[in-house]
Amino acid sequence: MSHTVVSVVIPALNAAGTLPAQLEALARQDVDVPWEVVVIDNGSTDGTLDVCRSFEGRVPGLRAISCARPGTSAARNAGAASSSSELLLFCDADDEVAPGWVSAMVAALRTSDAVGGAIENDKLTTVRTPYMPRHPDHLPVVAGFLPRAITANLGVRREVFDDVGGFAADYDYGGPDTEFCWRLQLAGHRLTYAPDAVVHYRHRHTLRSVAVKAFRTGISRGRLYRDYGPRGMPRPRLAGVAARWAGLLLSAPAAAVSPARRWRWVEQAAGAAGRVRGSWRFRVLYL
Repeated sequence: MSHTVVSVVIPALNAAGTLPAQLEALARQDVDVPWEVVVIDNGSTDGTLDVCRSFEGRVPGLRAISCARPGTSAARNAGAASSSSELLLFCDADDEVAPGWVSAMVAALRTSDAVGGAIENDKLTTVRTPYMPRHPDHLPVVAGFLPRAITANLGVRREVFDDVGGFAADYDYGGPDTEFCWRLQLAGHRLTYAPDAVVHYRHRHTLRSVAVKAFRTGISRGRLYRDYGPRGMPRPRLAGVAARWAGLLLSAPAAAVSPARRWRWVEQAAGAAGRVRGSWRFRVLYL
């Protein structure tokens, strides 16, 4: 039996509605090395496991395991621990990898310790909102510190993953991928961009979901600053903080009458409120 070279790791929680598209996309991959797909059930109560069983024989090495500890980071760690593959590729149950994704990630990891692929915004955008965030065509530098790749499209060599201890399972939403990528780079490993490894990304399409995401991401910045401020993560300048809050106050009237501006305002306001909450929770000043 050939040694498995690549493991695609997918955390899943009540993903029966979206997982079929992701598994279908993986079934169509043309890969010239032995590989497998590991779905980690994180406590689903719907038909997620039934979906996995329906794809057996169509997706190479497809298997489902359970992870009792809640959270996507714990699930990803469990998926990595369940395999001995040389390369670990991470994607999500509600997105869809593009043709050639696995091969492009494998090629990129031949010369890098870890890679983040490209994010395509439109294919899975079934509901058009007045405001749609965009992903850049590079790995963004977060909080003025270091670049990061999102876990919807991330690859890492096994020895590097083990060297840094995997994902920090106790990090809340909005921080695990950034924290992992920062820790990896500070340990001396190389993170690069893989433009040919494309994932079709499913955006949030309600104002409430955008606000919740921004708020939780804002909270995570407080924890990141607590842990990485001593290692070089800069604190926002007071003038910039004042300008941000003043801008929110001054732009509120326009946001009330313009749908596009309203979405952007709500995202910015929720993020600012989240940073206040994160500063209080983690006993730092990061506004």
